[in-house]
This record gives sequence, structure tokens and C-alpha cells, in this order.
Amino acid sequence: MSMRKIVCIPIIVIVSIIIFLPCAGFCDKIHKVRRGETLAGIANIYFPYTAAYTKDELIRDIKEMNGIELEHIDIGQQLRIPVIRDAPVRARCVRKPKTFVAKGVYINKGVAGSRELFSIVNEFSIYGANTIVFDAKDAWGGLSYKSLIPRRFSPCARSFNTIEDISKLIHYMHCMDIHVVARVCAFKDIAMSSSMHHWRIQKGWLNPADPEVQDYVLAILRELADLGVDEIQLDYLRYPADGTISTSSGDKTRVDIITEFLKRIKGELSPRGVLLSMDIFGIVIWTRDEDVCALGQDILRMSPYLDIISPMLYPSHFEGNFAGIENPADRPYLFVSSGIKRLKAMVRDDVVIRPWLQAFPLRVRLGFGPEFIQTQIKAAHDWGAKGWLLWSPGNYYKDAYIAMENISRCKDLDISSMGGDDTHIGGSAWESNPPGTLDAPHSGFEVRGTHQDPSASEGVYSIDDMDVK
Repeated sequence: MSMRKIVCIPIIVIVSIIIFLPCAGFCDKIHKVRRGETLAGIANIYFPYTAAYTKDELIRDIKEMNGIELEHIDIGQQLRIPVIRDAPVRARCVRKPKTFVAKGVYINKGVAGSRELFSIVNEFSIYGANTIVFDAKDAWGGLSYKSLIPRRFSPCARSFNTIEDISKLIHYMHCMDIHVVARVCAFKDIAMSSSMHHWRIQKGWLNPADPEVQDYVLAILRELADLGVDEIQLDYLRYPADGTISTSSGDKTRVDIITEFLKRIKGELSPRGVLLSMDIFGIVIWTRDEDVCALGQDILRMSPYLDIISPMLYPSHFEGNFAGIENPADRPYLFVSSGIKRLKAMVRDDVVIRPWLQAFPLRVRLGFGPEFIQTQIKAAHDWGAKGWLLWSPGNYYKDAYIAMENISRCKDLDISSMGGDDTHIGGSAWESNPPGTLDAPHSGFEVRGTHQDPSASEGVYSIDDMDVK
């Protein structure tokens, strides 16, 4: 019998106790329907005081409790409301050392605002996963949760908030012993660059050197910290790859701008106990000075202000014949291990390395499946990464579930029993460059965006192709 069948029932029971069973002990609130009220409006009033994760769930609960089949309610009708608390939930950061071994998955904003979140977390937690990275602010610029901050800076700002109560998300994840990471796309912001022209450095991008832009991003980070997230992960904390190195700040370079702002962020978050992590391109590890100057990301200068760096070492994001490898997507162990080793040589033990791993099938020819994911996890483990994160834009994790179940059976993470053995690369091109010392020219790295949509399996993408969330 599989471990999934053995362990799943207790986990589900625990989740039910945390989220649903409080309803059994609620003190019904009796609401007398007034003229013009609707079920949706009533649910909106009481939603913060109930166990429901979404308002639609609460509406269904109210209908079931009161025997309402359609949406019709009468003036004067008395409705039982499943209120379980006197005040809205207030989540608090659970402090952890930066060396905490996070094993997690990306959660897009649609899933984060739905019951599917709990299904994913329940499945993963069976095998030891303990972290989610959810979109708080994506590359479109919209916040996934309700906030007054965008309107404070721009009267025209609009957001489609998929997470109806972010405090409940954080609180319920904490109840399930899950480390909660809020992903924030800093300067890639399509919405604000459209409505705030004086903030824009180019289409879709805010000017990192603009003090108002920095204040706006920092206000969001403060708010998330105060809402109780455990870690903030910065993405797009850089300049666009526009082929220039100019700034609007006199003698300051792009590296100066990004590094100084990062220092400012660290100063705000550290007293709150919130960990600070940052996504970086694999391209930054195999880098040239001109790329550092253009993007403004100098790992050595940034590292004192970061707790964790998450390099995006997706094998699919290296173009064909990179350093003699015909199809890098078919060499997951090699590229993940080499990237980690190179980065460790740069930052040593000052910063924790927690890589993003590929959980999507882009350009994999030899068969994408659980073994592909297992091999990357093995590489991260072998080369000293403190945990790992799985990226699937659409949150399709079926293969990842199987991979984690398989790994749970391999006490020693023996790669021979996990498949995907890339510990030896044949051919003369590799005799002098064994895995872990992979060297290659920058021109061999093909970037398709910070996190690429696996459906985009054709064509070459620029460095700034936007996320598809």
C-alpha cells in the first residue's frame, strides 16, 4: 500500500479540524433580513467572522443551514449565520532561521484564492513539503489581496483581488505548519507603468531609481510583513534588459540603485522577523560584467542584504548546444548542480541557496515525469541547497506528487534508484568540464522570462517576456 493512502486520511482529518470543525462549535448569529439585502451582501458582512475561506463557501453554508434552495430571501426572514469568532483573524509571522529547509511549491493567485490551495498543500505535506510561495503582486502589477496602497499612490489603480481574506490564508497555512512566502514582482508592473507615466522607464517597467516607485514597493512589503507572512520573495528587482546602463540618478549606477534599495528593504523587514529572499536568473550565475551593469544585479553586493537566493535553474531555459549539450532540458541534474555550485562559490555560506526547480515539461524530449523532478531535487540535495521550490505556472503538480512519494521511499536519496543519472556526461567536450564546474559562455543562455509558461514551447523569448499567471 502506498504511503499516500496510509498518511492521507490523518492529514485530511487534521485539516478538517483546523478549518471546518470550529463550525460545529459556533454560536449561531441570527440575522434579520432587511429591505434590499442579498445573500451575497449578508455573506460579505459576516465573512471575516466565519471559518469559510471564500464568500461563495459562506453563501452555500448559509443556504444549507437555512434550507434555502435558490437565492431568494424575504424581508424579515431570520437567517442563521455560522459565526465562530468575535473578531477577524489576525495572522502573525512565524519566525524561522534563514537556514530553515524549505520544500515548497509556487501557488498562483487564482489557486491562492480558492479551496484548491488546501488540496495542493494537503497532498504535498504528506511527503514533507512545508512551504508555499504565493503571488502577492505579479508582473501585471495587480495585488492578489485587498489593499488601499495602490489607490494611495495612483487614483486610477485597479486590482483584481483573488484572495478574499489574506489573513485567513496565512492563518490557515500556519495552522497546517506551512511556511508562507509572499512573492512580489517589484519593478515589472504593467498596470502602474500604464497609469503612472512619470514612473515608467519603459513599457511595462517602473523606474527603480524613482523615489516614489521605491516608496510604493516598500509600502507593499511593509503591509505584507504586518499581515503576518513569514518571508517575502522579491522578483524583478532589477532594471529591464534594455541594452543600456543609464539611470536617472546622476553618478549612481544601476547596481548602486538596486543594492541601496535592497539594503533599505532589509532594514524594514529585519525588525519584523520576516525573511527576505530574491529570485535571480540563472544568467546571473554565468554572467558577464555588462549584464550585471545592465540589470543592476550584482550578487556579491546584494548578498549582505539577503537571507536566501533562489536561482532559477530550469534546464529548459538553456538553449540548445549550451557548452556542447544538445538539449539542456534533458540534463536536469547537470544544470541544477552546476548552478548551485557556481553560486555557492560566489556567496559561500553568507546566503542560503534555495533553487527554483522545473515542474513543467518545456523542451524535455526524453520524457518529463516524476523522475525529472526527482533528479533536480537530488541535485539540490547533493550540492548543499537548503531546500527547493517547484515552479508550475498553472500549478499542475501531479508528477511532483509522485516524485515526492518516490523520494520518501529512498532514505538515502540514491540517484540510481531515482533515475535521471547525469553524474557523468560523456563526450570529449565534457572531459575537462565535469558536472559541478560547468562553464559556458553567456551567449548560450536563453532566457524566456523570470518564470516561463510551459505552454510556450516554441520560439525564442526575450529576457523580459512577462509571466503567464
